[in-house]
Amino acid sequence: MLKQESEHQWLAIGVFFVFIILGAMMIKGTSFIPGIDLLDNEIGDDFRIMESTYIDENENYLLTYSQGDYHLIWTNNGDSSTVIGPNSNHDASLIDFMAKLSNDSIIIPQEGSSMLLIQDGNIFPFETNFGDDFFAIKHIVENQQKSNDNLLMLTNEADGKYGFRGLDSNGITSSPTPDNHNVEWQKVASISDQLWIATGVYLPSPSVGDDSPATPSIHPVYASIIWSGGYTAPMINYLSPIDTKEVGEYHSIIHYNHDEVIIAGTYETIRFNHVTNSAEKIDFASVAAISDDCNSAWLFNGMDSRSVLRISEDNHEIMKLPHELPLTVESSGFDGETIYLHGTDDSGTSKVLTFDTSAVGSIESGRGFLNLSFIIVSLIIFSVMAINIYDRFRQ
Repeated sequence: MLKQESEHQWLAIGVFFVFIILGAMMIKGTSFIPGIDLLDNEIGDDFRIMESTYIDENENYLLTYSQGDYHLIWTNNGDSSTVIGPNSNHDASLIDFMAKLSNDSIIIPQEGSSMLLIQDGNIFPFETNFGDDFFAIKHIVENQQKSNDNLLMLTNEADGKYGFRGLDSNGITSSPTPDNHNVEWQKVASISDQLWIATGVYLPSPSVGDDSPATPSIHPVYASIIWSGGYTAPMINYLSPIDTKEVGEYHSIIHYNHDEVIIAGTYETIRFNHVTNSAEKIDFASVAAISDDCNSAWLFNGMDSRSVLRISEDNHEIMKLPHELPLTVESSGFDGETIYLHGTDDSGTSKVLTFDTSAVGSIESGRGFLNLSFIIVSLIIFSVMAINIYDRFRQ
């Protein structure tokens, strides 16, 4: 067209501008995260899902609440059955967490230091206290490296203080951590054979600061814990500096790579290198955090938020949701491909937001299709240019 008369040149320029406008519209329309759907939860609208643990895409455990009763429900290949209900010998309302083990079973707490092991929907007792000490278990986690069967327990001791005890494969329960540094510990995660990460809140003494003794400010803290088995008490290896300007709590610990963990909180996000004890603060508050199978961590904010933080191997980026987050998140889970956010919408109806992590960047998504189209068109253009150059040299 450019070799023809002038009206063809203007036509070519007009087509080019139309192409630019359409391309910009398509890029803007595909700039949102794909693969997100709002669905009814697996059990029904009458059941709020308070905790969830996904074994794989076919099996999960859900702690539900309906009309004043708690139920622990096991779903396997689409079939659901009640493991613990109102008429059971155990109390589902005592479940504060569900810890997944490497053999696809889960551990749940009961009164005191008693625990239950559940595998394939069957309940077995799980002994944790082999001594005469009295303590309650607030959280428990298995050694992630799976080179041994050690577990680390976050406990509430008889004196009311929070600490850590180990439980090794020989049934030895360790002594408690001697000092809690005025910290109420809340969660713990495994990093390596002997290293663990814990999060909690610092509670200053009533005589310190300007806070009211009845409603003291809570400040988030984290620490690395060392324990290698036996009777020796776990030791706090590193405690984060306590910043009284920071408020809120950490809700998730994600083992990100060999040296780093992601500590997600309601105030900020920490990228912590446990080898150098250095931390990078990311200005993003969240209510739920999940890791996928591609060395990425996804952090979700509360209802009506429009963005998600994705932390990958080399960087982090804030990605847009196609619409505002339509629910208040109460629990989350990942089955190996799909992230599940359970919660309630504005009307109080129980819903689940599913997020297909495999759709991000794939050719099935709009942006993935545009990227593929750009590559194909570019290859065609460069091929035609190469052929023309070849023909010109032959003349």
